[in-house]
Order: sequence, then structure tokens, then C-alpha cells
Amino acid sequence: MPRRSKSGKLGVEKLEKNANIARAIEELKKVNLTRSIGEEIQAEAAPFVAPTAPSSPMDCSADNGSIGEGLMPVEDSDTAPDMGVQEPPSVPSHDDPVVMFGPTLPCEYIKIIPHPHSPNPTTRIIALNANTSLCHSERSNYMPKPDPYPWAPFKNLSDFEYTETAIMGLLPKWIVDKQLKGLNSNWADKSHLTIKNFKEMNEVLSRARKYFVQFKRDVVSATYQGKIYNFNFEYRDPWEWILSVIQDESLAPMAMWNAVQKFFCAGTHQERIYDEPNTADTWWDIDSELPDSDIFPHSYLPLHFWLDKGMVTRRVKKHPMLLRPAWLPRQIRNASGNGGGVLIGYMPVIEDPSDPKGRSAAEKEEFSHFKREVYQKVLKKVFSSLKQRSNHGEAYRCADGITRVLYPGILIESQDAEEAAYFCGCRAASANHPCPKCLVSQNDLHRISETFELRKTKVAKEKILIDNGMHNIEHFLWDFRFSDPYRAYSYDTLHSDDLGKWGKHLWLLTLDVLEKYSVKGKVTQRMAIFPRWNNLKHFNHVTTTHFTDGQAFYDILKCILPCIVDFLPKNSVLVHCIRAYLKFRILVGLRCMTESRLEWLQEALSIYQRCCDEVSQEYGKSFDFLKQHAAHYVEKDIRDKGTVDNFSTRVGEGFQQEAAQAFEQTNMKDAEHQLCAIDEKQEAISRIRMAIDDDKRACLGLDSLEDARKSEASLALESESSKTWRLRSPEGKKTNLRVMDVNLAKCDRQYVALDERLRDFVACNIPEEAVQLCFEDDIYAQRYKCVVLKYQAVEDWTEGTDIMRCNADFHGRPRYDCVIVHDDAQTLSVARLYDIFRCWLPSGKIIDLALVRRFSGSRWKPRTVWDGCRVLDEDSDTTLVQLDYLLRGALVCPVSEKAKERSYYFIDSVDPDIFLRENGGNC
Repeated sequence: MPRRSKSGKLGVEKLEKNANIARAIEELKKVNLTRSIGEEIQAEAAPFVAPTAPSSPMDCSADNGSIGEGLMPVEDSDTAPDMGVQEPPSVPSHDDPVVMFGPTLPCEYIKIIPHPHSPNPTTRIIALNANTSLCHSERSNYMPKPDPYPWAPFKNLSDFEYTETAIMGLLPKWIVDKQLKGLNSNWADKSHLTIKNFKEMNEVLSRARKYFVQFKRDVVSATYQGKIYNFNFEYRDPWEWILSVIQDESLAPMAMWNAVQKFFCAGTHQERIYDEPNTADTWWDIDSELPDSDIFPHSYLPLHFWLDKGMVTRRVKKHPMLLRPAWLPRQIRNASGNGGGVLIGYMPVIEDPSDPKGRSAAEKEEFSHFKREVYQKVLKKVFSSLKQRSNHGEAYRCADGITRVLYPGILIESQDAEEAAYFCGCRAASANHPCPKCLVSQNDLHRISETFELRKTKVAKEKILIDNGMHNIEHFLWDFRFSDPYRAYSYDTLHSDDLGKWGKHLWLLTLDVLEKYSVKGKVTQRMAIFPRWNNLKHFNHVTTTHFTDGQAFYDILKCILPCIVDFLPKNSVLVHCIRAYLKFRILVGLRCMTESRLEWLQEALSIYQRCCDEVSQEYGKSFDFLKQHAAHYVEKDIRDKGTVDNFSTRVGEGFQQEAAQAFEQTNMKDAEHQLCAIDEKQEAISRIRMAIDDDKRACLGLDSLEDARKSEASLALESESSKTWRLRSPEGKKTNLRVMDVNLAKCDRQYVALDERLRDFVACNIPEEAVQLCFEDDIYAQRYKCVVLKYQAVEDWTEGTDIMRCNADFHGRPRYDCVIVHDDAQTLSVARLYDIFRCWLPSGKIIDLALVRRFSGSRWKPRTVWDGCRVLDEDSDTTLVQLDYLLRGALVCPVSEKAKERSYYFIDSVDPDIFLRENGGNC
């Protein structure tokens, strides 16, 4: 697959003049970023507010129930406050925001307080219900300028574009030679290519590779059973890469140089928010330890280190190591563009010289010690350039023109349990004390809620090390500042949850229980009819397929309860346990955490542990495994380093596929060297492509930064003035509603008297139009089969989108999605889309309506009523509702396989927003 653009650039040649500010801004616009990165909530998207809807969209010809009466549109919001309010240099009080900022505060807002050592002590307020978009507090004054030769060192653009195709497509040598021979002969007329063959292309690439940080070669030695083993490896110098990032003018406006504290405020209520690493406690504590700004500001440069083994073929493993700049916002550092992760090398593969099964316990310990020693020596070499700088700092002029004293350190380590054991020098899961963070014993791993003694940074005696589950190895980070290896090891939802507690334990137990009751086939059938939902995998053979993908396991977890509850005993402890775990999994994955959500998470964890104890008693299942115990530290990790998406290993898994594709281009001998060379070529191509794109942008009419800002402002204004829905997939043509009524009613009774019902609807809900509407006047309508709904996510106040369909034949099957209707009901009101109309009234007014079937609470109950179980009955009659009142999509699942089943489970687990809305976790 095409390689992504990579992060950073050296301060050499013309590429430094062509930094990719436009690309960075466009990427942020995709997520509607409208506030200053690193200073505002989430740094992802501006608060989204739906426009005011009519006051009473009631279908007078039908029994509306919860849909008809009391519908409440989203209210107009207050004006955004003055964003330039100043704070005293001292740490402000958090007790009275109204007194602090004056009487212009909105109803709900985010308060951002910089660390006292920050050069800019201004406290900022972000209104969450503002009608006007909030602008960046900082903008880059840099815009790319035209460059006569952005493709250098290639002779012309054609040479570069062919090379780009060959490198990103990973074309082998013989194909490149064949294509170039043909293109330079009779394949193409007037070809501008000057490259004749693969050798010439490689020569130019060898010069282009100097445009980015190149790999260095080194070697470490270790002794095993009296024999010295040498391990050659290649790596990029992390400090050189760091300099390439901080010198990048396109990334300068987004850099988070200091810690902040964020607070969600509503009236007199406020609570702490955690999202980015700079909003958490560790960075704040480090900033407190650093000297106050004198001549130069002192700034911590946190790094996110990722290391994992992966299969590049069925038999060959590689261990890539990635670094990400944790001082850049997550939508930049976790993405594939400029400012994202960089390959710093491959950990040498340590082959076993003998048969592991024939070893004694002492020999196994010796080999384990040998592997960890190699790991530590390699990592010590790789990060050697950061050691002194982490302790004493180094002054450097950054891309924004400010000279800072920089202190690099490893804040986050993302690894699975096996790699973490090697990294931290622990004795892995088989040790008496297997946890990399604390000294919990093997028999206590199931006791999630209890606290155990934490590991220390240094321990001297081998006996103590063995007792505590550690090897007598000096950790390379012990001499680093702001880089505690045990605190940096972070909770990973991929390996600990999706592939761990659920995939390898609860799911396997569930399959065994279903096998015991001989109902696996019925569960497979029930899962096969589970309704489809965007980004939710559909499973036709869920009980017979072996899954290895973590996302597949998570999707099964979201759907499984309605599919198994009827086939397990009444009041099943397994059902309750799965639900308790599901709640924990959703809460732990939230991208924005508040104090109340953290308390909710701890409560969910306690309930999950209690349910596990009951499952153990009934089924004999042991929960003494390390990934169960890891959940104990998730709250601490969130408070220390931000939400779990900051340290998930999932963001690095895509590189394994790239490594496997690159491995196919090697001769499989000394493959790491060839893999590093391929990465250098891809990096060089990405640098040049960015320069060419910048040159095109500079020549296309964005002659000044002011033009670009005006263009952005007009886009933001257009986005804000738009509706909260967009109609898609028109069906037929614009038709007289009376004619449409007659034609549709012949096939479906739901359309009977549609014209009359719509006129009654207008009379009840749009009285000013009813006065002008006579019976003789014609109403015209256009049908649609799809509507795109925009909404403000409860999770993090950003904009979300749902694509809702009402189609009798969508990819060979009927699909009628459900929506949440905004009204004054105590619980979420759900309705099924049956049809969508755009209507033109005689006055010229256009209204968008949906024909829906509403749902009401059901008296039917399943065999096990789990926490949050909600069953709804679908009415047989339809009613009209204005699209203004469709809040977002919803998912319901039939309680049985019956063709005309009218009872449905409400599925609150499809995404965090639905879960929070349904369970009352709005902050």
C-alpha cells in the first residue's frame, strides 16, 4: 500500500523553506479544528451547535406519543466571551469562575489554565455553545513560496513522479527496468524522463535520502553460556529527529510547549478534564520541577515509544521501534502525515541457539536474562544522545523563533506484556511478581481493586531482584531524567482488553458455555441477523471463525449480549459479567475524561471484579492473569498521561503491514538494513512530494497568508450556517404530493392520505404557512433514501456524523435505520426512518420531513435483565417529524429471529456518544 508522508525534516536545502503548513491546516479542518492546539479541549474540533428548530412539530393526524408533544429543538446559545481575558501570573483560584472572568460567561465552557512556568500565563475560556466559531489564538506566519525546482535532486518533475510511483508502489527492480526501457523507447511519445534504469534512479535517491534523518549502524555484544554474541543494528538518532520536528515551521503553531489544566464549567459546577498528555499530572509535575523561565523558557519534550514484534511472513518476525512527538496534538502525531510517527530502527531478533523445551529452569532464566541484556544495550545506544539533554537540557531555537531549553524524555511506552517485560527488565507473566509496575503476586492478579507496592527505579541485590520478578540488569533509563520506565509503561486497550480480557478469556469462556448448552448454531444465526451499523463489523459465522484482529473482538463484544441472553440460564452471571466488562471497556476508551467519568470508571471496574468472582465460582474460570491486573492502573495512567488513545499500541499496528510489504522487496538476507534503506527512500519521496505540493499551492492564488485566512473564515461561516442534516440519494423526481400519495398508497398503506396528513402537520406546526395554504394549492415533494445527520458529541463536544438510510434495496437487502428524536422524554426517544421528503409549499417555503415509526417501552423482558437493558416495541403506524428534530442515529436489535418481530433491544454500545446519552454521563 502507498507509504504515508512522514514526520519532520532536517534544516537543510530548500525543503525547510517549504514546510507543509497548508497540509497541516487542511488536516485539522477535516476534524473542524477551531481552537488553538494544545490549549483547547481535545484540540480536535470546534463545539458544534444545531440551529433552532420549530417549536412544535406535531403530526395532528396520528397518535404521536413521545415524538409529537414536547419536542425540544436545541436552544440558541449565548455569545462567545472575550478570549483575551488575562490572568495574574500566580496560579488562579478555581472556586469562582464567574467572579474571575466577569458576567459574560456562557452556560457551559472549558477553562484552560497554563502552568505557572508557561511564558504565556493567559487563562483561556472556550464556549461550548457558541454560535460563532472560535479562531486559533496562534497562527503560523509562514506560507510556502514558489520554488523553481521543488523536485530537486531529480532533474525534472517527470523523473520524480515516476520514482514516487515506483518507491511507494514497492516495485521490484526488474519491473522498474522494464517500464523505464519501454517509456524511453516506443511506449510513450515526447517522454520527459531522463532516468534510464533502476541504477540511475537509485543514484538520485541516494542523494535525496539526505533530506531526512538517516540511519546509523552500531553493534552490541552480550555473553550467553560463555560465548560472546554480536548484534548489528541500525537506528535513527532520536535527537536529530526531534530537531527536525521542532524546526518544522508548519508544526510550530500546534506544538504544546507547556502543561495546562482544563476544567469543564457549567454554572457554578466545574471539574477537571484529561485528554492530551499536557493536560495530565506527570507533565504538570515535570514543568513544576523545571526552572522558571528566565532568559529562555524551559520545556519538556515528551516522547511516545512504541515497540512490538510482528510477523512479516508466516515464519519471520521483526521488531520495529517507533517514536512519536507527544508535544504535538494526537490527531497529528497518531496520523500518517507530517508530525506523525517515525521508524527509529529494528530491535535485533535474538534467535534461540538451542531447544527451549530441553532446558532446565536455571537455563531458561539465563537465556531470559541474555535477551533482556541485549534489549537494554541496544536501547541504551539508540537513546544515548538524549541522556545528557534529559538531565541538563539544551537550548535550541525553535521554528516559532523562540529559543527554548529542551528536556527530552520518554513519557509513554506502548508495548504488549511480553515486550514490556523485556523493556522493563521483568521476568514476564511466569514470574512470582509479573507486573512491570508493581509487586503483585501471581495469586493476587484477579484482585483489581487492591493496591500493591510499586516498583522502584533501582534495586541492587540479585536475590531481591529475583523475589520481585526482575533481572539483574541496569535499565538504560535509570540515568535519564523525566523518564521512569515503570510509570511510562501504559495501559493498552488492544492487548489488555480486546485481545486480552475479552478475546482470550471471556469470549473463549462464552464459547465453551454455549457449546455446553449446544446453542452455538443458534447464536450464530442470531448474530447473522444483527442490524448493520457504520464501522461495526457484521459476523455471519461468529462462533466458528477464529479471530485475531482486536477490532473484530471489540465489535463482537458490542453485539453479543442480545444474541446469547435467550440461550443461557435465567439471571446468568456470565451475561452480567459481560455487560459489566462492556461498560468498563467503553468508559476506559473515552477520548475525553472528567473527574466524574473517572469515578464512574472506578465503579464499573469494581462491579466487573465482583462479576468475575461470581463467574469463577460458577464456571471455575481463573482471572489470575496479568492483563486482568493491568486494569488496576488505568485510572492512574489517565491522570498521569491523558486518555488511553494517547498510549494505545493500536496506532502503531499499521506499520507492521508496511514492514511486511517492504520485506517482500528484500532478498531476505540482512533484511533489517534493506528495510531501513526502503524507509529512507520513502521518507525522501514524502519530503519532495510535500515541497512540490507547497509549490503548487503557492502558485495557485493563495498569494498571502491573509488570503488563506479569509478562505478558512468563509469555509467556517458556511459550515456554521448550514443545517444539521444533508439529504442524499434522491428517489424519483419532484412530484405533486397528491400524485405521489396515490401512487405510493397502492403498494404501501403507510402512505395512505399522505397529502392530507402533511397539510394537517403544517397547520399544527407551521401556522404562518397554514394561513396561506388552501386545499386547492399543490404541494410538491421529492423523496430521498438517505440523510446525513450532524450532532455535537457528548463525549468531547466535537462534531459527529451519522449516515442514516431508508432503502428497500440497499446492497440486496432492505435497510431502515433508526434515529434519536430530540424531545422532552426522560429517556432517549427512538424512531425508525420509513421515508424522507423535501416538500415545497405554495408560498415557496421548503421543509424537510421524515416519515417514521416510533418506539415505546416494552413490557417484555429477556431471561436475564442486564444493567442498562432496555426493550422497545415498534409501532405499526407512521407519523411525520421535521428533520430539525432528528438528533443522531440509533441502533436497535430484534429480540428474536421472527420475520415480523416488533420488540427490539436498544443497543447503547455502538459508540461512546450513544452510551453516555443513554446512561446519563453527559460530563
